[in-house]
Amino acid sequence: MELIKRNTMSSLELAQVTGKNHKELLRSMRGMETAWEKTTGRKFALTSYTDKSNRQSVMYSLNKTECLYVATKFNDEARAKVILRWEALENQTQPNEDTILLEAMQILNTRIAQKEQQLLLQEQSIKEAAPKVEYCNKVLQSESTYVTNQIAKELGMSARSLNKRLREFGVQYNQSGTWVLYKRYDGQGYTKTKTHHYYNSLNEQCTSMQTVWTEKGRMFIHDFFKHKDRIDSI
Repeated sequence: MELIKRNTMSSLELAQVTGKNHKELLRSMRGMETAWEKTTGRKFALTSYTDKSNRQSVMYSLNKTECLYVATKFNDEARAKVILRWEALENQTQPNEDTILLEAMQILNTRIAQKEQQLLLQEQSIKEAAPKVEYCNKVLQSESTYVTNQIAKELGMSARSLNKRLREFGVQYNQSGTWVLYKRYDGQGYTKTKTHHYYNSLNEQCTSMQTVWTEKGRMFIHDFFKHKDRIDSI
């Protein structure tokens, strides 16, 4: 394929090659531009680039002759660097539009292949996880329930402490002796209400309402406290 040579250098690259501050270089070039325009009948080509702050900033695009003219203001070492840079540019070729298009297609095909491989790995992961997901769903749909004391023991605390912390964290509140979830957590299937029968001191049968936790609620409490512990440790 046909290759084309690069025949321009930006003022930004010129500053980088010579180790100069770009803003100062632009200021110096503006001072030289009047004489250049008077002699050649043209100004330096003005263009722009995206800086580190993602803003459009001004720079010049210079051919070899213009670069060497600007370099007349440089010291010997800087001029030598400009000459050597132009020598490298003249020996360096850049691809034309056909080459660029071919490389772009190769990159696109590589990304498509990577995406297909990623999808295959995801499908394999889903197949491997399917038994675990099925088990988890069965557990969450289980009719098993737990009193607060059971879950508290799993967390290494008393039922009183667990109820208190859940209240402090805005999970539940006490209403007439029964713990009730706040609206944010209510209706999620975390708890059930059971009727508790008992006899008082007069041997009279009485009933009371008791909140128990479902398997889903039990997992919620465990996950909730893991999350709180991570936050508290930060």
